[in-house]
This record gives sequence, C-alpha cells and structure tokens, in this order.
Amino acid sequence: MIASRIITCSLAAGLAGTALTFASPADAQRRWVKPYYSHEYDTGRRPMRGYEGFLFPDYYCSYKRYPRRVCSTDKRGRERCRVVGWRLEQTCQ
Repeated sequence: MIASRIITCSLAAGLAGTALTFASPADAQRRWVKPYYSHEYDTGRRPMRGYEGFLFPDYYCSYKRYPRRVCSTDKRGRERCRVVGWRLEQTCQ
C-alpha cells in the first residue's frame, strides 16, 4: 500500500517536472500574466457608466469618466466652458 503511493507520487512528480522542462519560457509567462484591457468610448451629452468590480477572481475592472469641454471667451474677456460630451475609459487588469 505504501509502496504503491510512493510509486504514484514519484510518477506524478516526474510528469510535472517533464512538463515544466519542455514548456517554453513564453508559455510559462503567458500562463501567469493577467491580460490588461483598456478601451475608450466617446458619448454624447449624457455620461455613460462602465463596469466596476471583479469579473474573475483577481481580475478587476473599473472606469473613469472625463468631460469633454468647449471653451470660448465672451466680450468681457471671461472664459466660458460647457460640457459637450463625455469620454469613458474602461480598464481591466
């Protein structure tokens, strides 16, 4: 009984070592690196919401909203700005 467990464990360790030996460094790195996703959306007058939270364990998504402004100067020299749209930046890592 103990001998069969020792043989099974040594076989499993040998197979794992063989798999690690023949795996290329690029494959090993690709397996452990989380993909980074970033996308920007331009919207109209109303701001859009993105997704905030965990998609998978250890993979978090968040968003930021930035106003797009158009500024002009009036006759008195004062600068007037108004929001003409929004830019949503969604990132996941």
